Amino acid sequence: MPWTQARAITHQRHISSYNRLLRRVNHLITTPRARVERQANLAPHPDDRPEDWERLLDEIQQIEGVSMTLRSDGSVHVRWLSVESY
Repeated sequence: MPWTQARAITHQRHISSYNRLLRRVNHLITTPRARVERQANLAPHPDDRPEDWERLLDEIQQIEGVSMTLRSDGSVHVRWLSVESY
C-alpha cells in the first residue's frame, strides 16, 4: 500500500464520528445546487451515532437565518438565507 494511502486511512481513524458527519453535511450544503437554492436535504447514515445526529440538529437550530424541517423518515430539510440578507 502506498504511503499516502496508508496515511489517509490512519488519518480517517483519528477523525471523530461527529467530524465525519460534519464533513458529509458540509459537502451536501456546498454543492452548486444547494448553494444556488439555499437548501439541502440531510439524512442520517446507518453508521452515524444517534448522539452525533442530535448534536448536529441542535447546532443547526441555533444558527440565525437557518430553518429546519424534520421529516417523518428522520431526514431534515434545511433552508438558509443568503449572506446578503444579513
